[in-house]
Amino acid sequence: MADNLIIEKIFEYDNYRFFLKDYFAEQKRLKDSFSHRSFAQKAGFASSSFFSHVIDGKRSLTENSTDKMLKGVALRGRRATFFKTLVLYNQAETVEEREELYRKLNRIRRGSELFSVNEKQWSYYEEWYYPVIRELAILPDWENDYKKLGELVMPIITPDKARKAVELLVDIGMLKKTDSAFALAHNTVSAKDVPAVVTRKMRREFIHLAEEAMEKLEIHERHISGVTVTLTERQYHIVENKLNELRQFILSDTLGETQGEGKVFQINLQAFPLTKSVTLRGMGGDDE
Repeated sequence: MADNLIIEKIFEYDNYRFFLKDYFAEQKRLKDSFSHRSFAQKAGFASSSFFSHVIDGKRSLTENSTDKMLKGVALRGRRATFFKTLVLYNQAETVEEREELYRKLNRIRRGSELFSVNEKQWSYYEEWYYPVIRELAILPDWENDYKKLGELVMPIITPDKARKAVELLVDIGMLKKTDSAFALAHNTVSAKDVPAVVTRKMRREFIHLAEEAMEKLEIHERHISGVTVTLTERQYHIVENKLNELRQFILSDTLGETQGEGKVFQINLQAFPLTKSVTLRGMGGDDE
């Protein structure tokens, strides 16, 4: 239905506030009569401002207000279960809670059209070490010893995790088993058509590993730097394009050298706002 487009896409969200913001924008576009006041009356909220306070992050949802949101948005069945779990996930206070709720969200998602199309290969993004094992498995150093393979990874993973990673990569077509070793099924893997919600957990883990590398590795073993600068929207898109060009350069054969000693590296390219939009009066920068 025309007024349920955002509801149909709920499984693509990993933040309930973003979902509610998009839902309101869509309803406002489709119905001139839709407002915070009309939504509050439908949902049973005493204050018409509660909805906007939740979206802005000024208020959180309780079990009671979550049920009212479900009534207002008209979420039922698996979508209602997903939304309630998403609220708990976003408001969880410990890493352990967040990890368990994230797994629950993915279990709910698996019954949706979002995951039914390419679920098998999307499992590649479930653990940060899957891409690492994909690169290591084709090398001779581990000699088909899964304990040795796990110990090549930093931080070390167990032999069982290493074995399961190789088996999964073969099963989903990322690795090919040859007579005595493994080979890449494809030179590169692209996440271009993979929803961000699928890759977000892995990217968070890589950022966390970068924090550990900053503390544990010598400065000549890693490169972590940044720059704080004011950009217009046009300038931001120029930077974004340059970052994409660099990523493609790193993935290409331009670097040469396919022989010799080396390591598997994770290279993060990041650009994100640290302020709200402001009126610019000259430009400055801070190189870190």
